Amino acid sequence: MKKLFSIIAALMLTFSLTMAQPVSDMGIIPVGVTLNSILRLNISKGGNIEFVVSTISQFEQGIPNSDIYDTKFTVASSVDFDVYMYADNTHLVGQANPTANLMPLDNIGFTVSEDGSGVPVTNWSIQSVLSFLNNVSSTRIVIGVPGLAAGDGLKNSFIINWELATSAVVAANTTKKTLLAQSLAGDRYIANVYLLLQKK
Repeated sequence: MKKLFSIIAALMLTFSLTMAQPVSDMGIIPVGVTLNSILRLNISKGGNIEFVVSTISQFEQGIPNSDIYDTKFTVASSVDFDVYMYADNTHLVGQANPTANLMPLDNIGFTVSEDGSGVPVTNWSIQSVLSFLNNVSSTRIVIGVPGLAAGDGLKNSFIINWELATSAVVAANTTKKTLLAQSLAGDRYIANVYLLLQKK
């Protein structure tokens, strides 16, 4: 009898322990997200601009912008951005005589236009008013609007429209002189121009 009582007591204890077990359990699944920031600037046209002045008219009136004097670039960015532009020197430097033959940078004027799906003012501000090449690294030609500038190259597509010593450039630059009046020596004058893409 004692044996039977012990078996019944053990069964009851097992049953009560079974009933006391929780009816749910929990597992933990860590979920991570890695964002690799994208900041890409691609010059697709006009990576080398070459003005050739060979007539007195061009010395007097300069060379206006046309399609062959355009630089097209796109920005693909996962973050809002600005684009800076500056020259590597204080002058365009003559190759035949780098110490004596120097041309002021502000003979080169430019404006920036857009040809993507982005909208000026809404997505970014661009340098749409005539400005001049300089060597100041803080010169922004595209200023992204926070929260609205990021996007692909189809959205963020820009054109730099270059011109050389035109009447508009001469009227507004510091020399106030045509190329003819500056009496620059015959040479090939060069400056490297940097486009710098930075996140805001």
